[in-house]
Amino acid sequence: MKLAIVSLNSIWEDKLANLNEIERIVQSLKEVNYVIFPEMSLTGFSVSNLTLAEELENSSSIAFMQRLAKKYNISIVFGLMISKEEKKYNSCIAINRKGEVAEHYEKIHLFSYSGEDVLIAGGNEVKSLSWEGGWGLSICFDLRFPELYQELSKENLILLNIANWPKTRVAHWRSLLNTRAIENQSFMIGVNRSGVDGNGLEYEESSCVFSPLGEKVQPIKTSGIVQIFDINLEEAVLYRKSFPVKADRKNLIYKEFYS
Repeated sequence: MKLAIVSLNSIWEDKLANLNEIERIVQSLKEVNYVIFPEMSLTGFSVSNLTLAEELENSSSIAFMQRLAKKYNISIVFGLMISKEEKKYNSCIAINRKGEVAEHYEKIHLFSYSGEDVLIAGGNEVKSLSWEGGWGLSICFDLRFPELYQELSKENLILLNIANWPKTRVAHWRSLLNTRAIENQSFMIGVNRSGVDGNGLEYEESSCVFSPLGEKVQPIKTSGIVQIFDINLEEAVLYRKSFPVKADRKNLIYKEFYS
């Protein structure tokens, strides 16, 4: 399966500019099944400006992405702040190539260090996509909580994290992505933004893919902030069969830790 990951330099709080750039990128992709953009793709990590949120069922940005997906026959994953029942959520939106919303995941672990938890509501549902291989969805700070990925990897060969992860902690980003791939025997895809945001935070171009064996997967093509990968899902299937780590988990004991 071929997919593109985009280290988008999101223009701060400028949805139109970011949508135009996303369309430019999407129309340039050839023979790619999926394209993935970072957390809060259209605004940057601006959690204090709640006017940026859009109603899930009446979102002009989602509608724009639906038209792109259908027009260019490609599945799209991107980040957006959404409103549901007067609450705001940091969400990951997945749209299939037919232009349908396949799933939306609301970030569970909010980044209290930055005050995200003060204005944004946390999600409480683990979400997956039934796309090829199965995709487990997560956002940025979720990456530091391994329990989420153990649950996601039960049925999914691909684990995805879209992020706005600052350069100052980029070593953690790479190490955690690698670890999640190894401990879950899954492909781990991390899509991080690049550039500098409206708060002056700098981001290093660090989007990457790790194999179920913890090896960094090399792109088959790179063009600016876009990397294209050709992933062989059979690698995860065979590795799980030959080295069945999950068979030795002690879930009953683990439950005692959290009781």
